[in-house]
Amino acid sequence: MTDKSPVLFERLGGAAAIANYVQEMYQRVLADPDLASFFADSSMDRVKKMQYHFLASAFDGPADYSGAELTKIHADRGITAKHFAKFCGHFADVLEEHQVAARDIDDALGRLAMFKDKVTGDSNIGG
Repeated sequence: MTDKSPVLFERLGGAAAIANYVQEMYQRVLADPDLASFFADSSMDRVKKMQYHFLASAFDGPADYSGAELTKIHADRGITAKHFAKFCGHFADVLEEHQVAARDIDDALGRLAMFKDKVTGDSNIGG
């Protein structure tokens, strides 16, 4: 018996929906005084495109993610666990506003949590 249930990417609404979520999330992120400065010198079109491809990959969708090393990209930027949590919180808020099922939001956040140490530079030694 094979599992024919949709992958998370599809349960979240597919390509168009996720692209929209990324747009809405960055509106919130750029309005957040704790997060906006991380993007002050960034091409937001490039950031949003990379974010979409990263999420597509993380959520089992069709992805054109370059596999850019997250640790290297985020190194020495001062991103803490608090920043990561706020960023993910904005994503979760957008999903909730679009009435994505709670279990799918939890699944998405769980997958993003797997990348926290790479983004913050924290190590999980002994844990």
